[in-house]
Amino acid sequence: MLLKFLLNKTTYILSVLSVSFVIGIISFSFAAYASDAVIPDWVKNNAKWWAEDSISEDDYIKSLEYLIMHRIIDIPTPITEVIAAQTNLTEEEQAQSFKVTISNIVKPISVSYFEKFEITSTKSSNELFSRVYYFRDVNPTFFLESIPSADKKQFYKFVSDWMDRGDLLNEFNVDVDVLDGKGGIIQTWSFTKCEITSYGTYLQDISNFYQFSGKASSEIRDRASFSCVGVSLKTT
Repeated sequence: MLLKFLLNKTTYILSVLSVSFVIGIISFSFAAYASDAVIPDWVKNNAKWWAEDSISEDDYIKSLEYLIMHRIIDIPTPITEVIAAQTNLTEEEQAQSFKVTISNIVKPISVSYFEKFEITSTKSSNELFSRVYYFRDVNPTFFLESIPSADKKQFYKFVSDWMDRGDLLNEFNVDVDVLDGKGGIIQTWSFTKCEITSYGTYLQDISNFYQFSGKASSEIRDRASFSCVGVSLKTT
C-alpha cells in the first residue's frame, strides 16, 4: 500500500538506470535514495517498461519491493502532512494599529493612527531590519511611518518646530500604544527624553511592495525618526 501511495504521488521515475542508479520519487514528503549496490538488469528493464506502459503497475511495484527488501534503495519514513501554525484570534483580538501620544510638552499631542512603528537603534541584531529592542541599547531610536493625512496636522506642526528650533526645545516623551481591532491597548512602548532626528515625505512606488492603503498602486508616505534616552514596555 505504501508503494502504491508513492507511485500516485510520483511525478516521474528515471527510466534509464545505471550502476550509479538513483531512483527519485518526488513528492512533498520524502525522497528515496539508491545505495551503491548493483541494480539488477530486470529491474532496470521494468522501470523502462513501466514508463512506457508496457507492464502493469503491480509488476513494477514488485521490482521496487525487491530493491527495498535487499537494501538497494532506502526510503526514509515519510512526513505525510505539514500544517502551518494558524491563529484562532479574530481581527478584533489581534494587534491592528499604533496610536502615538507625545507628552511632557505644553500641549500633549495624540495621533491616531500610524501604520508603522519600528525600533532602529540596534546595529548588531540578526533580525530583519533590526525590529527588536536589545536591552543593552543605551539610546533607543525608532521611526513612525504613515500616509500623510489631515488629522496629523498638529503632529506636523510639532515636527516643523523641531526642524526650526530643535536645539532650543525641551526633550519630550513618546508613548506608542499597540491597539487591537476594538481600539483597546495591548501594550505600550514608553520612550522618555526624546527628540526628532529626521523627517521626510516620499512616494512609495515600488511594485510588489506592501501598501498601507491596501491598494495595488503607489502612495505618498511620511516618516519621522526619534532618538530617546530611555524606554519601557507597559501592559494593562
